[in-house]
Parts: sequence; C-alpha cells; structure tokens
Amino acid sequence: MERAYINTLLHRFGESVREFFRAQQRSRMLSPLFHLPGRLILGSYCYVENLVPLLRRVTEHMPPEALAHRAKRLGARPNEIHINSLLLGYLNGREQKRLLGHWVREEADEITFLLDFWVRFLSAYRRDGWLLPEESGFTLPILEDQAVEALLPALHPEPEEERRRRLHRALATLDLFTFVFNGEARVGIFHHGPYPLSDGTYLLVKEQVGLRDEFYSWADESVWLPIAHLACLMRLRDVTVRIGLFGSLWTEPREYSRNVIAYGLLTTTEAGVRPVTLEELEAIAAQAADAQIHLYRRFLAWDERRRIAYGAELYGNLLRIFGDHAGLGPDFHQQIRERFQESVDRHLEALLAGEPPVILRHIAETEGEIYSPIV
Repeated sequence: MERAYINTLLHRFGESVREFFRAQQRSRMLSPLFHLPGRLILGSYCYVENLVPLLRRVTEHMPPEALAHRAKRLGARPNEIHINSLLLGYLNGREQKRLLGHWVREEADEITFLLDFWVRFLSAYRRDGWLLPEESGFTLPILEDQAVEALLPALHPEPEEERRRRLHRALATLDLFTFVFNGEARVGIFHHGPYPLSDGTYLLVKEQVGLRDEFYSWADESVWLPIAHLACLMRLRDVTVRIGLFGSLWTEPREYSRNVIAYGLLTTTEAGVRPVTLEELEAIAAQAADAQIHLYRRFLAWDERRRIAYGAELYGNLLRIFGDHAGLGPDFHQQIRERFQESVDRHLEALLAGEPPVILRHIAETEGEIYSPIV
C-alpha cells in the first residue's frame, strides 16, 4: 500500500468510528459491574502490542479472502463486528499512547499489514464491494442471492398477537443474556442486510452469536446454552433500515414489529441449518435467564483489578475466533493469553491508578482526524 492510501483508509475508518461513537454516546460508557473505559484501554493496548504478529500467524494458515468467503453464511464468526473490532482496538491503543505522549515508534509495516488484512477481508465478505456502512447507505449485504432464496422457505406469516408477544419476550431475554455473557460488550448481536425481494419487501437478518464460548474464564459449562447461535429472519415492509459499523441496527419507525410480515427462526449445527420452534426458543430463553443470574453473581464478586483486566479476555476472544476459523487450535488460544497477559502486567497498575481514557474524549470531541496519519 502507498502511504497516501494508508492515510485515506485511516481517515475513512476514523470518520465511521466518529459517527458510531457519537450516535451511541459510546464515550460515556458506565456500568455498575465493570470498568468499561479501563477494559477498553487495556484491550486496545493488548492489540497494539500483540495483534499484528498473532494475526500474521492466522494468515500463514489462511488468507483473509478465504476467511471471509467461509464467513458468508448464517451463524459464522468472524463477522463484521470482529474484523472492525481488530482495527478499532489497534488504532485506539495507538492513539491513546500518542495522546499521552507514550508512543515511541511508528511501525508503518504493522499498519500496512493490518489495513491490508481489513480491506481484503471486507472486500470478499461484503457482496457490494464497499468497506464501511456509510459508503453503502448504511447497508451490510453479506449473503449471495442464492443463499437468500434458500432461506425464504423458513419464513412464516406473522403470528397472532399472543405468539408474537411470546416471541419478542424470548428474543429480548436472549439479547440481554448475550450482553451479560460477553461482559457488557455488544459483540453477540449482529444484523445484516437488508436484502431486497422481488415483491418489494426485503429480508433483515438478526443473529445472536457466541451463546456458548470456552475462551472466557467466567463462562464455564454451567452458563452455556443448548445452542451457540440463533438467527431471526424478518421479512419487512415500509421500514427504513440502517446498519452501522458493528452490525448495529437503526430503523424508522423505531418500533417496526408491525411492519414484519413473516418471521423465521434458525440455528446452525454441525449438520447444517435447522428451524427453531417458538416453544424451543422459550425453553432456551428460560435457561438463559437462569444462567444470567449465575453470571451476575460471579461478576459482583470481582475486585476492581478484575473489572478492568477481563478486557484482555474479551479482546482476545475476538482474535481467537479468526484463529479457529483458520484451523489453529488450543495452542493459539494459549499464545493469545500469554501475550495479552504481558500487556496486562505492563498497563493494569496505571489504569487502576487513574490513567485517563483520553482516546474516548478525543473521539467524542475532536473535529480533526480521529486517527493520526502516517507522516
């Protein structure tokens, strides 16, 4: 990549981050359970210090285009959340160090490698050739036409009122579980589409992914659900859909359930895709509610160190998924843990002592470049 193109990509991604963070007020993150700004900074340090050599190992086994093509299906991880999170974490860590006056190197080859991976993955992953949602009218088309057509038989007319309430209640329970299970990170809910259909309606897909995960130390089998993935397919009419940088959804009207003319619930297994009934969904949601209580109790017992340090596991899991997708095994998981622990040891005390999350204020307030160009 030429330097000018690298800086153009940094600008384009920075503008998308500005839009996303300010629209969702992400710079004001607070939680009674976790130190959210601290975990973000710590995870970003883990990336800026370790991501590139670990991701190089992934590419030795599978190039980004092949990784992306394998992810163009229901239930797949990595998805757009994961690829954009890698770049976001690295650049946030780099900019945090710059803003604090701690940046002592500029490894242009690192940024070149990371941006090249990002571009090549998304160019194959998205079917429209764009990289960022703003550039495509806030759409995220992944599935090819034949894949969309294959899903349509799973859709059924909108259920009667009582069944619709039960469906929405169960889905909302799973939404909250994914949020808590992932340490109050929004990596478990992912939207893509909309996919236009021949009758003027279109298909929107909402996926709940990572309902089970072995990488997190707090997520043992006692809080795993019977399925690892659930897709809710919705055929919509007269709704404006906008999908943001991390698969986030905005609609007009905001409450769009009345505009859904057909639903479908699917999960993915080793044997393929299968339908999920409302009754099965309710049973899974009941398990999720119980598991969520267990998770809350565990998190409430954490001390202040743990409420920041868990960010290394959260960010490590996002990277781990690329390794699994490429066929790397538990040794890669261990390498992530060991290298990220070194970053935790370097930075945790400063964060506990009050190192400010200056990158968050920078994203929220600056009118200039979000991410410094290579000079």
